[in-house]
Amino acid sequence: MKYAIDSDILIYYLKNHPKVVERFVNTELDELSTTIINYTELLFGAYKSAKSVENLAAIRRFLDSLEIVQFDRDSAEIFAQLKASLQKEGNVVADMDLLIASICLANGLTLVTNNTRHFEKIAGLPLENWSL
Repeated sequence: MKYAIDSDILIYYLKNHPKVVERFVNTELDELSTTIINYTELLFGAYKSAKSVENLAAIRRFLDSLEIVQFDRDSAEIFAQLKASLQKEGNVVADMDLLIASICLANGLTLVTNNTRHFEKIAGLPLENWSL
């Protein structure tokens, strides 16, 4: 199984959350990835932090070990379809979350997140929460 790790779980790992660290250690490195959206979110958080230089270095060092999955044409098709469908149903999902979900669906990835309620409206998106 291949996983895309959401920003919150990446942060938990960096902060040594015991359950998250255990799952990372017990998962093959080639099964772990994150999306370009999550990469961007972590960089943004580091840039706005009080210790930006230190945090940027730690994030870059960590993320260099993970595959960064890009937003591509397949992801764009899925994003557009999902957004239209969700709007017709009266469901709102934040665009950043929808971008992440679209990348996961386009690439057959299970999304690992602590924010499952942000993503549970998206049909067919496999979810896991490693922080429980």
